[in-house]
Amino acid sequence: MTRTTSREAMIDAAEQIVAERGMPALTLKDVQIAAGQSNKSAAKYHFGSREGLIEAVVEARGSAVNARRQALLDEMEGHGTPLTARQAVEAMVWPLASETLSRPGSRYARFLVQALFDPALADLIKQHLSSESYRRVHQLMVDACLAPREIAEWRAVNVVVFSISVLAAYESSDRTQDQRTATVTDLIDSCVAILETSPSTDPGTQGVSP
Repeated sequence: MTRTTSREAMIDAAEQIVAERGMPALTLKDVQIAAGQSNKSAAKYHFGSREGLIEAVVEARGSAVNARRQALLDEMEGHGTPLTARQAVEAMVWPLASETLSRPGSRYARFLVQALFDPALADLIKQHLSSESYRRVHQLMVDACLAPREIAEWRAVNVVVFSISVLAAYESSDRTQDQRTATVTDLIDSCVAILETSPSTDPGTQGVSP
């Protein structure tokens, strides 16, 4: 096994362990065993630490999502007209769906769900979501949202969390391409509704009893 493929095998193993057993179950030893690595220092050599391994998973998957999203945004914005809420959501959702529902054996959406709600990984996930393409699409969703600025910011974040959660729920399902497309299309419809629904509260009154 070459150095590149052994590294990839351990990234795959780490993704699987976190997705199926949660972030606390992830250890360098278990990753080495799951990846079939007889060299006891292989994970330490490639990633340095448990945190370095987690970052490698996010980088490996996130770079593919980022590249797809940048290409899609460039194509959309190349027409010279402001993007609609639907286009902004499509630019958020489709690249992530391609790396999860459409990638054989993917557990990345389930990995992200675990990471999103782990306080120890909050900074790492924020770093992942600070890529240029994410910042661009986040701003587009905020601008397209039919709500005051503060609520629009909340809703843009909610779209991201909701999208990841839905993709995680369907990631392991044995579905046809048409079924996957229908799932993602309906997810996009739901996210557009989140952005375009008129707010029923004033952000300044949140947490205040009537």
